Amino acid sequence: MKYLNPVDETARALGFLTRLPIPNRFFETSAPDQTNQCAGFYPVAGLIIGLFGAIVLAVSHMLGHAPFIVATLAIFTCIILTGALHEDGLGDVADGFGGGTTLEKRLEIMKDSRLGTYGVLAVAGSLALKVGCLTAILQTSGAVAGSLALLASASLSRGAMVWFWASLPAAKTSGVSSTVGQPPDNAVSLAAILGLASGIVLGLAATGFIATCVAVLLSLGALLGFQRLCVRMIGGQTGDTL
Repeated sequence: MKYLNPVDETARALGFLTRLPIPNRFFETSAPDQTNQCAGFYPVAGLIIGLFGAIVLAVSHMLGHAPFIVATLAIFTCIILTGALHEDGLGDVADGFGGGTTLEKRLEIMKDSRLGTYGVLAVAGSLALKVGCLTAILQTSGAVAGSLALLASASLSRGAMVWFWASLPAAKTSGVSSTVGQPPDNAVSLAAILGLASGIVLGLAATGFIATCVAVLLSLGALLGFQRLCVRMIGGQTGDTL
């Protein structure tokens, strides 16, 4: 296995997952499978994304804003940084799974950039849950716990993203997921270790042992449940489901 430069791979991961202006030099001399290989550092990229949100959270809290406002500003900072990448995928999946009656129709709807009723409800519900949960942590445990929880979820979720990517075949022959191919085993293992380790350590520091165990178990259950749903609905995964 060739040596992986953590700085280079993290930069490439950020180039894929965010709108940050990553210098072209990180992509000019990399191997054709760079998108696959850098997936091992998605949790590190998640920490950086979460860090921006945590900084906004801390500043907003120091300025005396209400917990709901603090949480909203932090969550939307992360969304702006990613270019609403995840929200766009969620909306497309909800529209496809909710409105399509056949595999082909679901994939066709998911490819459509327009957002339907199911997509609007899914994105709105997701935002409400994120802001509501972060507000609850801020109110019960404070700004430090809220910042750590934001970092934990940002890293853990992107580690889960890589595992999900590798666990299912591509549902169609075109699109980002099928063109890029699946990440190599070493990238999957690295992403799982980094995502789980950072999620647990930061979660313990933020909200304690019981809450962290519940969060990790619920996350695992949601991941496995969504995996089964994708197999039943479209026979695999696409960039939107990731």
